[in-house]
Amino acid sequence: MANNDEAERQRRISYSSIIMILVVVISIVGAGWALVTVSTASQIPSTDFVAVPNQPLSYKGEQVMFVSVTAIYQKGVAVGVKGYLKTASGAPVADASVYLTYYLNFNYRTQVTTTDQNGYFQVYFPMNWTGWLPLTGTYFGDDQYQGLKQQFSVSGESQ
Repeated sequence: MANNDEAERQRRISYSSIIMILVVVISIVGAGWALVTVSTASQIPSTDFVAVPNQPLSYKGEQVMFVSVTAIYQKGVAVGVKGYLKTASGAPVADASVYLTYYLNFNYRTQVTTTDQNGYFQVYFPMNWTGWLPLTGTYFGDDQYQGLKQQFSVSGESQ
């Protein structure tokens, strides 16, 4: 009789342990889903994402480079990227389309922006980040300037 009571008590402990583990796992998954939803849901609509053109980079014209590519900070949190597109001699490349590609929600996402008369560009992302964000900048070039594809790691924490 004592063995039956002991076996019943161990069985109840096992069921209790399994139920407790399931509750903890469901809570963790739910909390993670809520954090992802809150941090990315309402900042930039999906219509701001574009497909990278399927065209080769131009090899005609003057060489260009990305200069001073850094994060844009709001209240100490990185929310986007800014920088310049300039020639090797330092002249700005104006009215150029710059494509910025990064990884978000299990997909590569691309946003496009246009440089101003100083070669300056900026784009705001639908998330903020800490650590280092891998980012690919692409300028396809034209008859005047060569195309460029460059990878960056942009810090998400203000210095």
